[in-house]
Amino acid sequence: MTSEIAVMNQRAIALAADSAVTLIGGGTVAVRNDHRKLFNLINHRPIGMMFFGVADMMGHPWEHLIEHYQKKVRPKPFARVRDYAVSFTAMMDNLEEFFPRAKQRDEYRRLLASVFRYIFHLAQFMSDNADGERQSDVAILEAAIERVWRDYQFREDGSPRTDLSCFPPNFGAAVQREYAQQIEEIVAYGFGQFQLSPGAMQRLREIAIYAVVKDLFLEDVTGLVFAGFGEDERYPNLVTVFASAMVGGYLKRAEASSDAIDTDTKSKIRVFADSEVTNAFIRGIDLNLERRLYGGVRMMMGGLVDQVVAAFPQADAAQRDDVRARFQKSFVPRYVEAFRAMIADYQQQTFINPILRVLEIASRTELAETAKELVSLNVFKKKIMAQKETVGGAIDVAAISRENGFQWVSKQGGG
Repeated sequence: MTSEIAVMNQRAIALAADSAVTLIGGGTVAVRNDHRKLFNLINHRPIGMMFFGVADMMGHPWEHLIEHYQKKVRPKPFARVRDYAVSFTAMMDNLEEFFPRAKQRDEYRRLLASVFRYIFHLAQFMSDNADGERQSDVAILEAAIERVWRDYQFREDGSPRTDLSCFPPNFGAAVQREYAQQIEEIVAYGFGQFQLSPGAMQRLREIAIYAVVKDLFLEDVTGLVFAGFGEDERYPNLVTVFASAMVGGYLKRAEASSDAIDTDTKSKIRVFADSEVTNAFIRGIDLNLERRLYGGVRMMMGGLVDQVVAAFPQADAAQRDDVRARFQKSFVPRYVEAFRAMIADYQQQTFINPILRVLEIASRTELAETAKELVSLNVFKKKIMAQKETVGGAIDVAAISRENGFQWVSKQGGG
């Protein structure tokens, strides 16, 4: 795992990253604390890059790909940070030197196996949290398959999920033709023992295509963080891209988020990967505790509605069901959201705004110190709670500004 922080104001942006990386091979899991994750993407330009998540692409460490980009691509200065993100990731398309097409079949297997693991984990979650009569394992698994299939089709708001723009048109058909044998083998290996319905098996074959082309990342991914200044940008910008696999000669990727400083937003803190202590410090509450709190309130209010309705046994059954449904679908969500908004306002005023106001006037050095200390909080938690130190090692820190460019504040091995 990783802890990475970006702290930015109108003057500069500071980046900090720990050096722990989890390596998995041959059934062995090892943690090393000497891995660089923060780089000056182009020497002598105000643009930095960090990565989190999967530490390589088809066995090639990201630092090797960055070195190739610097020496072989040598791009001209770009107007925006987003242009650097697009240029770097596009460099990997059809890059046979690093990603031979013959080996991309194994890469596709890895991608699809990761998505199918997600389906099994979802089925286990659904089984553990099932209400009412117990369903069979096959029924639960088919329900999980259907949910994932629909997630690939539609976003949370119900709008259709689009294909990724990084692929050429009709790329799904090309994947189906090129990887048909791998699809059948992986589906049979993962699900053949469960005697699923023909419809569920067909859903899995379609998921095998959607897992590549749709704008959804259920698989293991690398987060690529590009930060600094483009030629036309007065204030710092940060763009995060998810990248997961090389399939059919193309890197599956999509912009995940962007953060910008302007005349209205004068400071920001951006947290990546395993940084829950930083989130707790900034927001005043542990993120997992916050989720449990809201979930508990929602559950208890729903239970209260059921108890109140049950307290009127003389009422008509249809009338009681109508009242229960109206309260559960309308009033309970409304009150839970009001409670959430009340807490969020308190967090904003008490914890978040005071920090951001101080950062608005912070110098480059102070931004860098802040970023480093926020990463250190996560390192300290792993140590003090005797957890596996998946966050740790030396902390690399850099400050980037228009006038001074990319400057190392602390770096493994010096330099």
